[in-house]
Parts: sequence; C-alpha cells; structure tokens
Amino acid sequence: MTESSPLKTGRILVVEDDRIQMELIQRLVRSEGYSVRGVDSGEAAIEMIAQWFPSIVLLDIHLPGLNGLEILRQIRQVDRMLYLPILLVTAESSIAEKRKGFEAGADDFIVKPYNREELLLRINAHLRRYRQSSEADRHIPDEGVRIPLVIGRPKSGLFKKGFRLSKRLFDLTACFLTLPLTLPVLFAIAIAIRLDAGGPALFTQERTGKNGRRFKMFKFRTMVENAEELKTTYAHLNELTWPDFKIENDPRITRVGRFLRKSSLDELPQLFNIILGDMSLVGPRPTSFTADTYKLWQTERLEVRPGLTGLWQVSGRSHVDFVERVELDIEYIERQSWHLDLKILWQTLTAVVQAKGAS
Repeated sequence: MTESSPLKTGRILVVEDDRIQMELIQRLVRSEGYSVRGVDSGEAAIEMIAQWFPSIVLLDIHLPGLNGLEILRQIRQVDRMLYLPILLVTAESSIAEKRKGFEAGADDFIVKPYNREELLLRINAHLRRYRQSSEADRHIPDEGVRIPLVIGRPKSGLFKKGFRLSKRLFDLTACFLTLPLTLPVLFAIAIAIRLDAGGPALFTQERTGKNGRRFKMFKFRTMVENAEELKTTYAHLNELTWPDFKIENDPRITRVGRFLRKSSLDELPQLFNIILGDMSLVGPRPTSFTADTYKLWQTERLEVRPGLTGLWQVSGRSHVDFVERVELDIEYIERQSWHLDLKILWQTLTAVVQAKGAS
C-alpha cells in the first residue's frame, strides 16, 4: 500500500513532545496497520494537518510553549476540521481537565501511561464513527466557527444505500439469468467428481462473512474426503503465513479437482450463496478462520458481504499472502463503485479463461 492510498483504518497524527512516548505510540499503532506520523509542536501539527489530512489526531494537552487546548481550538476553526476526531493525551484524568477538553472540542481522552488495548479500541471506534457519520453528533465549539450541516460523505459505495441495494439486485439478476446455463455444468461436474473419487460432490465449509457472521460456503469437492485431517501431516510444506494454507502440487487434490481449480469451476456452487445473501459477486473472499483470529485493523474487511471474486484475485489471486490480501480488500471497500466492480468482474473472467494464477 502506498501512502497516497492509505489503509481504510486511516492516518494517525501524533502530537507529542516526549520523544520516547512518541516512538512508543508510533510503533504500537503502526504494528496494527495504521499509517502514522509524529510532530512535537503546535505549529508543526497545524501544518501537518493541512498537508497530510490525517483521519485522527492524538494531541498531548501539555505541550511546552503552547497549551494543547489552544492548538485544539485553532484546528476547530477550520471548517473541514470540525469533525476530525481529536483525542487529547494527558497524564491527568480529573473531571475539570476533561471538561476543559470537551469544551474546546475534544472527542475523547487518553490517559498516560498508554494501555495498548484501550488505545487501539478508542482509535478504531472514533475512526469508524468519523467515516460512517453523515451528520455532526459530537461537540462543536460555538465561537467564531461556520458549521456545515453535514460531513462530506466518503466516496465509497459502502456508505450509499442506493449503491448497496443496486449491488444486491445486480447479484440476484446475474445469478438467476446464468442458472439455465450453469445448472447442466453443475450436474456434469458432480457426476465427474463421484466417478473420479467417490463420496459427496459438494464440499461445505464454515466461512466468516459480513460483521463476522459464520455461514456455510458451497464448493465442489476438489480434495480427498479427509483433506482437513491431513493438514497437520503436510503443515511443514505450507507456503503461506498461517492461518492461510497452500501447498504447490498439493497431494490431497484429486485428478478432477485439479482441473476444477485450474478452471475455477470449483467455485460455481457459490452462486447459491449469493442468492441466499451470504455473499456477493464482488467483495473480499471469505476466510475459513473466525473473526477473532483477525488483528484489529484487519476486521475492516468484514464490513461488507464477502465476494465470489475481489480486488486481490485480479491482483495476484492465490499467490497473494493474507496480509496483502487484507490490504487489497480494504482498498476495495474504500474505493468500491460500479466502475470498479465491473472492472473486477471483467478481469476475473479474463483470468479464468487464461487460467492465470489458479491452482
């Protein structure tokens, strides 16, 4: 991910004159996938906000030479910064201190020394509210500020009800229109699997969908029946970062299964998952591991329905590791639109025809 195209979790600006404390918090938030910068003065903070456009600010209330509350008031004088989440960092937690902060326009307080889990939860919560709110529901200073009626809406279709409804309608229409063509293919593949390896033709697996909800995803069986049990046997051959699992020339794959994977036909039964509402044609691929396996920043990919295909498939497909996949999924969520969805669908069809990246 480039800095001009940050993760959906956003850009964190740390305003702190204590170098040790600044480096500590920068390492902490950067390890969770955030893009972060630090400055040590009010003047530098205002300049950085104007140039870098952070999506949240952690501001030490006791900066030498200029009280953090004064910096906060200056920031709030800029119309476009009225709703920017600003979390005041303080060594005190008195009611009087907090009252002054909230009156100046602060959204929240973080008390030193930093508690890792509390800090990350507060950052994530304020970023989520900042992205999803369509109107101001936080304190806004009264003096000398022109207050806009609403926050400018993000470009992503995630926040547009019309886009979400039309996307669902498109999914259903596409599935029902293609069923007359795909049903004979589904039937023929099922027979081929039974003749080749015996056992059931369909494979169902618990996957993680929107908001972390688990659902049963349908696929054609491409491996021997005890493939899951054999994972431990072949764990030393895993080429990806756990919990992903991939082996080149996986010995668990059957002859018909190898063809199905190469042609991506093993994914066809997921048309029924789309009809049921568990999935969409385009979106992040659902993982087999549960949401509590994710790091905090990675849970952003669970805000939409998982997809039959997505941005990471057309950017490398099975050869993309999990962390990079999550970054691409978040990039898709941030940019999703009809133009992008149709582009991904077209590139997926092209990749399937060329058998590019499949295995």
